[in-house]
Amino acid sequence: MFRDQNSLAAIDVVDLRKEYPGTPSVVALKSASLKIHDNEFFTLLGPSGCGKTTLLRIIAGFEGLTEGELKLFGESIGALPPDKRPVNTVFQHYSLFPHMTVRENVAFGLRRKGISENEISSTVNEMLALVEMSQMADRKPTQLSGGQQQRVALARALAPKPKVLLLDEPLSALDLKLRQTMRLELKKIQRETGITFVFVTHDQEEALSMSDRIAVMSAGEIQQIGTPAEIYEMPTTRFAAEFVGDANIYEVATGTRKGEFTHYKIDNDIELIGPAHADLTENKQAALFIRPEKISLIEKPTDRSIPGVVREVIYLGDTTDYQITMGSGTSILVRAENHHDGAPIAEVGEKVFLDIDPRAIRILEA
Repeated sequence: MFRDQNSLAAIDVVDLRKEYPGTPSVVALKSASLKIHDNEFFTLLGPSGCGKTTLLRIIAGFEGLTEGELKLFGESIGALPPDKRPVNTVFQHYSLFPHMTVRENVAFGLRRKGISENEISSTVNEMLALVEMSQMADRKPTQLSGGQQQRVALARALAPKPKVLLLDEPLSALDLKLRQTMRLELKKIQRETGITFVFVTHDQEEALSMSDRIAVMSAGEIQQIGTPAEIYEMPTTRFAAEFVGDANIYEVATGTRKGEFTHYKIDNDIELIGPAHADLTENKQAALFIRPEKISLIEKPTDRSIPGVVREVIYLGDTTDYQITMGSGTSILVRAENHHDGAPIAEVGEKVFLDIDPRAIRILEA
């Protein structure tokens, strides 16, 4: 885990704004603020055009900032050129020198710093061992697979021992199995080196599986910052709920409050029991959110169950999705773990009952 959160932040972004001039001008970042802790694996997650890569490039020094402040370990670096910042970047396209061997590629940045050949040799060997590429040291990039090239690019970026490593969607060019393997490798390397990693991705699975914390971004704004569990289980905005994982979201009216629970009307026929919300009085509008895997399909009705009819069954390997119509036509997605034989627990057209634990329901901010 990253070091004491009360210690000096590795990266401190304060009210950062980036605007590109034009008619009209384009605002890529709107008053973004966040703190990234030392030795943290921090991910900027969001769709294309949300500002995540712009923020990464500002930290790297490849883009200037329009307003705000950027600090690295307490030092203001907003005006420093890229080569004066103790950060390195691994890009989506690895940009290895094709005429150089793996060893020469990793040594390239060290030689430009005027480091002795003995120290260069020692560091290169250390980095290649770290990324498990020692046996490929004398090969050229064209003789390597995509995953191997990614490891070499990582070793080259780590060799100067930067305080912060920036990674701009470095796994996007790899196939699924290799991406899954490299996620584990990147997290392992981050722990072993103790370097702060800032990782940019649009892939929610990557973000959830690798990160200590995640910043969810949309349209130049930071929607939510939290641990993977906080982002997934307790999203604070509708965008975060919909972008990270699948979600059933309903605009509802609050009904009667009974103790710690409140009744929420989805439509005239359907009422769900969920947690009471201090800011929501009776008949006030709210957005209600339920993850599909938090819903159970049961055979017999209970006091809180909801009747429905299965409209679609989608087999996904380890799970099956059931699209179900409730009441007067409101649709809900249910995701169930498959049994050992993979047989569905309900067929299209079958009548079922939905059981939803009130504690699984979340109320989102407007």
